[in-house]
Parts: sequence; structure tokens; C-alpha cells
Amino acid sequence: MSGTVGRYGLIGKPLGHSLSPFIHERIMEAVGIKGVYKLYELDQEDLSRELPRLLRELDGFNCTIPYKQSVIPYLQGLAPSAELYGAVNTVHAGLGHNTDGLGFRSCRVPLAKKRVCILGAGGVARVLAWEAARAGAEEIVICSRRPEQGLELAEAVQAGGFARISWAPFNSEGSWDVFLNGTPLGMWPDVGGLPVQERQLQGAQVVFDTIYNPTATRLLLKAKAQGMWAQSGLRMLVEQAVAAQQIWNPERDFSQLEGELTRIERDLAWEVFRRSPLKLILSGFMGAGKTHVGRMLAGRLGVPFVDLDEVITARARMSVPEIFAQRGEEGFRLLERECLGEELRRPGAVVLAAGGGAVIQEGAENLIRDLGGLIIYLDVPLETALARCASGQERPLLSSGHKAAADLYHRRRPLYEAAADFRVDAGLQDTQIVQAILQALALEV
Repeated sequence: MSGTVGRYGLIGKPLGHSLSPFIHERIMEAVGIKGVYKLYELDQEDLSRELPRLLRELDGFNCTIPYKQSVIPYLQGLAPSAELYGAVNTVHAGLGHNTDGLGFRSCRVPLAKKRVCILGAGGVARVLAWEAARAGAEEIVICSRRPEQGLELAEAVQAGGFARISWAPFNSEGSWDVFLNGTPLGMWPDVGGLPVQERQLQGAQVVFDTIYNPTATRLLLKAKAQGMWAQSGLRMLVEQAVAAQQIWNPERDFSQLEGELTRIERDLAWEVFRRSPLKLILSGFMGAGKTHVGRMLAGRLGVPFVDLDEVITARARMSVPEIFAQRGEEGFRLLERECLGEELRRPGAVVLAAGGGAVIQEGAENLIRDLGGLIIYLDVPLETALARCASGQERPLLSSGHKAAADLYHRRRPLYEAAADFRVDAGLQDTQIVQAILQALALEV
């Protein structure tokens, strides 16, 4: 190594949102490695000049998009991992390695004897396909938008000795035990993306999403809501960084790191949340506790809280019953949708408590998706909701008696479920509800 302080880094472009320095610094601190880790954002035309210099000056570096393959001609050779995946993400002493597979294996995704659907056919999907085959999957289907890419991957894995792999168009109907997402659909800031239709998840047991920002995508939240084994790419990201450090520092004892990984992963999840603010929309029937839970959740997250009804009444300078009386429900919904859009367009994270009809009115869900919101449904029992609402004097839609309220509740409930990314039992204590949401977002163990 050059001197007593190791010099490491990451090459790629763009690197503005890279978490690699945060991860590697935490790993080096935990293991006792003296080192610095820097970002090297390079233009394509700079590679021929900068790569030879970095190969001489650094004790090791990582590669990310778009240079995982471009770096290969500058290296002395490839380790078996890089040859297998056809890409390099770690370089040491002129040799190219790929630690993605080891990182994925560390996540212990249940794959043996499973029917596996891999979403996408790009670089990370290659890792998923090879690792699913290695793990003894019963069958693998590559679902991608580009037939030539999906077929090439399937043929490569077949040539490696795994015959039960094929290609199918993206969003194909089928019955699979496991979904492995290798696409960017659902990645921040476009968190509204969903790489599979919700009906396709029926019957599935396992979902792994290589996306780690947000730490819980819509895909993962929907899987968690159905009680599936579900995990983001956060642990994979940490583990492949550990593997890189082991390559750079083979003399070090990394066994002491095992007890720190959970803490590093949790701290990383909070760092992701701080850098990439989410907009969390609390939905549910009147009396679900959206306002109280929302305030508690926003406090735990350290972000602003917005009560949409308060915004509406401040804008109209009237109470909700007065707006209904003067403008009718249609006029109220129009104002509600306008205020919802304005609040979601504000920069930064927010926890927003939506009124009982806000999310399920026409156009509202699409608006939320377009503006980067995730919907959390507080599912409250009818009698609990009615007891909390008491007389209903401030709730015009509850003024017609118990039967009308019950009918409204049963009409709305499937609409809430259909729009939701994650469902929480709102009959629980408020602290339990907040904890369940934080756990779903991977911010609490």
C-alpha cells in the first residue's frame, strides 16, 4: 500500500448521490483501516488519461455506471467473478473483480427449488440470473423489454450449464415464487414506478429489489403488506463494499465487522432518507388516526407534517362543513386536489395526512405517483372509526347516521386498499403503527 493511509475511490458519472464514501468510511472505521475514499467523476474522454494515473496512485477503486466495462482494456486481467458477469466493479493491483454476486449471496434470498422471475436484463440482472442458477432455482424467466438482451442473457446462462432459463416480454403473465428486480423502476425520485403489476404478485413468496433508494420501493412495500419475504438492495450494497475492502486489505481480520453490519445498514438507510426525501401520504377512513399518527411519524423522521384538511380550510377561510355547504362535495374535492398537488410539489420530505376521500378521488393517485409520493393506508375497524369521530359535526359525510356511514366505509375500503403501497392496522396503538411504518421503510430493525 502507498504509505500508512490507504487511498481508495469510485469512478463513474454521475456520482452526486453516491453513498460509497459513507459506506466505506464506516467499514474502515469498524475494522480499523486507515484510509480515505474519494469520488472520481470522469468524462468518457478522460478515461485514457485518468485511469492509468488512478491505477498507479490508488490502492484500490470501485467502478460504477458507465465504466464497468470500459475499464477492462486498461487492466492487466480479470478475476473469475468479473469474467462471469462481464463487468468490473472493483479494481486492485491492476486486476478487475466483481463483488456484486458475493453481495447478493450475502442477502440469503430463498432461491433453491423456486420459480424465479428476473425483471430486467441489464448488468445487475446478469448477476441475479447467474446467482439464481447457482442457488438451485427450479426455473428462471428473464422478463425484459428488449428481446435481444433478454435472450442473450438466457443463452449465456444456458451455456454455463443451467438449461431451465428462458426469456419473456416485460409484464408477462405467469406464476412465480420469487421476483428479483434488476430494473430502475421505483428508484428515487421516480418512486411511483412499479416493475410488476400488482396481480402478478399473487402467489409469490419472495421479492428482492436491487434498488436501495428508497430503502423500500413500492414493490417492496406491497410485498411486505402481503407478508412476503422482502428485501431491498441496501444489504447487497453494504456487503459488496465489504468484499471490496477485503480484496484491498487481505491481511485484515474482518470477522469483527459482523456485529456492526446491522448498525451500518440501519445508519445507511437513514442517510438515504436524508439525502433523498420521500413524500409519505397517510390514507384511510375518517377516524383512522391519520393526523395524530402523522405528527408522530413526522417527528420520528424529522420532517414537516401537513394536515391536508388544515391546508384546505386555511385556503378557503372556511371550515370543512362550510365548504361543503357553499360549494358541495364536488367543489370541496376540486380544492382538495389542488391543495394536495401544491403540497407535494414543495421541495423536501413530508408526511401528509390526507382526508378520507382525498386519495381515492379521481386523478389523485396518479397525481401522487407523478409527484413522488408513497401511500400508506391506515386500515381502521368501522366501529373504532365511528367512535373516534363521535358526533361527526366536523365531518359532513358522517352526518346522515350510522347506516350511511357504514355504507360509505365499505364502499371506500377496497379503494383504499387498491391505492395503497403499504397497509397498517390502525386498530393498534399509535406507537405501534409508527413503528410498523418505520420498519417497512427499513429505518428500524
